Amino acid sequence: MYASSNHPRLRRRGALLLFSLVAALSGCTTAGPDYHAPTVSVPANWIEDHRATTASDEEGLRTWWRSFDDPMLDSLVDQTLARNQDLDIALARLRQARAERVQIASATGLHVSAGGSGETRRSSKALGGQPGGESRTWQLGFDASWELDLFGGTRRAVEAADAGIAALTEDRRALQVSLVAELVSNYAGLRATQLRLGIAHANIRTLVEAERLAEQSQRTGFGTLATVMQARAERELAEAQPPLMDADIARFSHAIGVLAGGFPGDWHAALAAPAPALPRPARLPLSLPSEVIRQRPDLRADERRLAAATAQIGVAEAERVPKFSIPLGIGTTASVIHRLFSSASMAWVAGVQVSQSLYDGGRAQAGVAGAQANADAARLVYERDVRLALRDVEDALTGWTSERQRQASLRLAVADSQQALDHATRLYGRGLSAYLPVLVAQRTVNQARDELALSQWEEVRGVIALYKSLGAGWSEADQAGELEKAAAR
Repeated sequence: MYASSNHPRLRRRGALLLFSLVAALSGCTTAGPDYHAPTVSVPANWIEDHRATTASDEEGLRTWWRSFDDPMLDSLVDQTLARNQDLDIALARLRQARAERVQIASATGLHVSAGGSGETRRSSKALGGQPGGESRTWQLGFDASWELDLFGGTRRAVEAADAGIAALTEDRRALQVSLVAELVSNYAGLRATQLRLGIAHANIRTLVEAERLAEQSQRTGFGTLATVMQARAERELAEAQPPLMDADIARFSHAIGVLAGGFPGDWHAALAAPAPALPRPARLPLSLPSEVIRQRPDLRADERRLAAATAQIGVAEAERVPKFSIPLGIGTTASVIHRLFSSASMAWVAGVQVSQSLYDGGRAQAGVAGAQANADAARLVYERDVRLALRDVEDALTGWTSERQRQASLRLAVADSQQALDHATRLYGRGLSAYLPVLVAQRTVNQARDELALSQWEEVRGVIALYKSLGAGWSEADQAGELEKAAAR
């Protein structure tokens, strides 16, 4: 439809026609199914629930590492959350998704462009019936177009983009949970290995003394060369352990340095001084199975991906329906530039464009089937991951409680071996026994202490695994601050 600007009645009729068409078609339903969050039936309690220490504590879950009461660990976690590069990468991906969402949403907006041109043309004078000569044309105009989202294809695409952004947000939270657990595990391993290293050096000193006594007994004729060689072999085997522990300590330190956003050696000096091993927290919050589903970010990410996949069904179905758009244009055309803004040079155009695919070889139908299959897969992934998450909690609870039982026996072993050492020491002090039984008892104490240190480390690892399986270590407030930073960049 085209008319000059001096036909107001025609302009009013055209505008009325466009308005009526939009109003009539705006009642169309949105393509695709509406999303409803899935409900998964889960057990009411844990198998190991009777062994849990406390009920759920939101603050305790959010900053669970502070229950170890270790300032160095608190500082390392703060550094990790502020400087870890994996978290920064995830934040960049989130910014990218937000920008893509703006691009998708702009499809239903009004697109306006402006342009101008100037042209001088000389036509041939040798053509019959043509006057020939030169002419100049100046043009200035604005073009606009508006694609009507009558069947909701773009709205579904925006809905999918929003769900995708939410999934990436939950992915970053899940990464935060994993990084904190990894850091605390490395720190616990470093402290436990330092403790074991001290026990190993004490054991070596005991074995050196036992070897000296064996050599002395051989010289006086009360011992044999076999006894000396056995004592020497035991000492040499014990001396082979500290280098392995030193390497483990170095690897733990390197991992901590990189997790905290620095280089492998950044925290080496600060961590070199031995410190007490991490104790078992006095309080251990435990959420119910239904709460785990709500607070674990990886499950929340699965649910959001299911929402995005459901919205994509609507996007695919919208490809099968007609597409409507309204092109608009207004401009001026004149032979001399000073007449570009005169009423005689004005012109405008408005209309409605409709397009519908009549045959595409089944492409659109296949797109809908593929989107439905993808949504079915996303639902199955969510249901599977819920079960795996609950299994993680059950495994962590089982490992933690069994290690506590094992540790109780090891504590008794340490106490009994210490009593045996005290008894052997008293006998030796009274001249009623040789010194070798004292050394044997001392070695037994060191071995029991080493086993207890390993058990304590395993128990702490069980606690870390439990917190991780509960989805602990993030909060809405922390995430809101990061998103504000992302929006400002």
